[in-house]
Amino acid sequence: MSGDEIVVVPFPHPGHLFPAIELCLRLAERNCRITLIQPTSSASSASFLHPLINTVHLPIPDSIRIDPSFVDTTFPKFLTDFLDERRRSSSLPICAIIDEMVGSLITPFVDFGVPAVSFFTSSAISSALEHALSQIEPLDVGSTAVFEVPGLPKEVAMSASDFAHHQNGGPPPLGPHRSRDGRPRRRRDVASTDGAVGLIMNTCVDLESPFLKYVARVAAKPVWAVGPLLPDLFWSALSGPARDAAGARRGGEYGVSEAAVLDWLDSKPQGSVIYVSFGSLVGPNDAELEELAAGLEESGRSFIWVIKPGARQHEPDGRPIVTNGSGYSSDGLEKRVQGRGMVIRGWAPQLAILSHSSTGGYVCHCGWNSTLEALGCGVPVLAWPIRGDQTYNAKLLVSQLRVGVSVRPAPGKAVTKTEVVLGIEKLMTDEEMRKRATSIRSIFAQELPLISSAALNDFLEFLSSDSEKQYKSI
Repeated sequence: MSGDEIVVVPFPHPGHLFPAIELCLRLAERNCRITLIQPTSSASSASFLHPLINTVHLPIPDSIRIDPSFVDTTFPKFLTDFLDERRRSSSLPICAIIDEMVGSLITPFVDFGVPAVSFFTSSAISSALEHALSQIEPLDVGSTAVFEVPGLPKEVAMSASDFAHHQNGGPPPLGPHRSRDGRPRRRRDVASTDGAVGLIMNTCVDLESPFLKYVARVAAKPVWAVGPLLPDLFWSALSGPARDAAGARRGGEYGVSEAAVLDWLDSKPQGSVIYVSFGSLVGPNDAELEELAAGLEESGRSFIWVIKPGARQHEPDGRPIVTNGSGYSSDGLEKRVQGRGMVIRGWAPQLAILSHSSTGGYVCHCGWNSTLEALGCGVPVLAWPIRGDQTYNAKLLVSQLRVGVSVRPAPGKAVTKTEVVLGIEKLMTDEEMRKRATSIRSIFAQELPLISSAALNDFLEFLSSDSEKQYKSI
């Protein structure tokens, strides 16, 4: 395949660009010529990391909120013009890898005769359960019944609350399916793969085998699990605390250096620190954050709490709240827990914290990248999902892998100080759960699982095969 071009089209947001870049690098390491399409102003770039990766700039700034009309009109025209120029000046690519969040962009490539593959940056369980929920009649609100999905583990049986999440607090409106307000609604399942010849997933068989098998069966297409698609820093963190000089410089902009964080962690006993972070996109509302602050204070345990000012707040049922974006102020918490607690506003060296021996638990929203980092570092999770695929990722951690504890008392109910305190205590004292987390960490063995590397090779063999139907199943 030397010299053949593969075009990679991520969803234009950092959370999707990062795994796309890692995929590009792994393909380039196998002598593939890659063209990555990304926002013009993106700080993320793979082109300088490998000579076989070329970047084509998409005329859109980095943004955490993408206008659906951009995906419907501007983006398809951009790709059509790109492919037309390729056909006239050189040759068309042999394949396109399209983020499933913008699955409709498969169409321009199909129109030009270029086979397309859907790229799932999140978990297989989210794809499997989204599909399952779309195929069965909803349970009545308030029902205590559960529905076991044929082909999926009984531990992830569906409940009325799962249906409520699927209908009201599910993925944001970006895709071919309509939400209640009539706007397109994205679903992270096989419905977004129409026209694709296969699926690439950012996970591994060792973590999600039953869900990968389910997705392959209902999609009736090859599925390649090639993850975790995380940077070299992640793999180096598995052998000791990660050090990221560039990240430390970013942290300096917020007045917190990586060195200061690590020095603070070095002063704490092994497994004694709780790390709290909801990521850069989503978070609880102020009322729940007040309960979190009170719970952290009452727990008596050491903690690092990262507060992101730009994160959008949400109600307990997953509905977003319009705020001024100024961020939660913790109301003097730092002074009251001085020495025991550290509050970081803005960026924090997450891998350095998670991989440190003093870190014993992680309170998080269960975004997929954060979930993978927690699993890779062997850190149990107090699961506080906000919306979208995070609810399914939490189910994987709590019900299937049993390395997490749910903090919310019931779906849609606000988290209180009591739940925070009880959840932290369970998280930090359940030795069997900690042993399971350590066992899962061994899956990675300081490198990408061999089965994931083999899956990427299988994908390339599929591309070079005379028949698209000749592929290796999971």
